[in-house]
Amino acid sequence: MSLNENPAERAERYIQSFESALQKNRILTADSAVKAASIKIVSDALHRYLKDARYYLENQKPTTSLASIAYAEGLLDALAYLGLAKPLE
Repeated sequence: MSLNENPAERAERYIQSFESALQKNRILTADSAVKAASIKIVSDALHRYLKDARYYLENQKPTTSLASIAYAEGLLDALAYLGLAKPLE
């Protein structure tokens, strides 16, 4: 990110990229080692962070928006690393 980059524009691109990645994945809710309720808690949290990111961007708080979308992406990554989210076919 350059020093001249607009945080609001960066947040918008990041959110769009994450939404695209989220739409291309399916979060698995049943696993023998992980309780479905625990997976749902993480899935719900990542959707709340996405909603927060949009809210903060719309309310001229792009830096907070970037933090929120980064949390959402981290949770989706964690689910994928654990084999609990996979790309849609």
